[in-house]
Amino acid sequence: MKYPLVSVVIPVYNSEQTLDNCLHSVITQSYVTLEIIIVNDCSTDDSLAMMKKYAELDSRIVIVDKHKNEGLVYARRTGIDVAKGKYVQYLDSDDMLCEGAIACLVDKAEKTQADMVVAPFFFSIEGRLENSLFFDFEELQGIDYLKHLLSWEALWCVWSKFHLRALYEHDIERPNISLGEDIILSAQLLFYSKKVVCIHKEIVNYNFTPSSMSHPENFDDFKYEDFNGYVDWINNYVAKKGLLSKLRREMACFNLKTVLMRLHWNKIEDVDKRMKGVIADLKQFPDLQGILTRRERKIVAVYRFSSWLGYLNLKRYKKQEKL
Repeated sequence: MKYPLVSVVIPVYNSEQTLDNCLHSVITQSYVTLEIIIVNDCSTDDSLAMMKKYAELDSRIVIVDKHKNEGLVYARRTGIDVAKGKYVQYLDSDDMLCEGAIACLVDKAEKTQADMVVAPFFFSIEGRLENSLFFDFEELQGIDYLKHLLSWEALWCVWSKFHLRALYEHDIERPNISLGEDIILSAQLLFYSKKVVCIHKEIVNYNFTPSSMSHPENFDDFKYEDFNGYVDWINNYVAKKGLLSKLRREMACFNLKTVLMRLHWNKIEDVDKRMKGVIADLKQFPDLQGILTRRERKIVAVYRFSSWLGYLNLKRYKKQEKL
């Protein structure tokens, strides 16, 4: 087997507490044909010093020291701009590659000549490891795998998608949205991928931290603006690429869940405005009722009976702080 160069792109911002474990997990990979691109997004702690220490020990490390903090999207883009590998593996600075991960990914990619290899990963929650959701398949076209992402049957995270760097030769949009950037990038990479395959080995140990969007205190108005931004972007992208007819059910599923996600921000009025569309989609695709939680089904049931009572029901949830 040939040993093509793999570019591991690691954006870093104030990660001195986790960066040591992250970098150690990369430089100790059994697959050695790597370039390790660390993008320092103007860290104010000792992250840069730690990068330099590792760079002195490992010549495969390339440090890109940005002069302006622009966030994760631009940091990843900067890494891709300097990457030279045949394949790209993203890694966040608070996560770790699992032992032997890159070797397994390269082996699968080379044997199948796939544009992308997707894999499961571990969640690390307060020191406890849990397996991620994983959609199992043999081989799919990128658009067909995208269907499963839009249906919330698989995870969007871009670091679980080992892919050809050549995909960036296409017109890849990178809007500066801090929430949903993985969704936007994954959708485009899949659009241009002719063959997607999977492996069953976990490749990343994902560190689930209190800054995660799953924590209610982090649902602020700034992130809500970005949330709306990526939802609109996905809808516009699917329409622009002429995929609406092919992805009608999947887009109904995507929009159904994102409407109800607005409850996390207590955006009652925004949910209310979109419930007519939700009811219409459920009428056309009644099987989508199965993806709703028990609470969401109750909300929909009241709206079906009366939009006015549905709105009052949402306000009652808000008042009781059950959202």
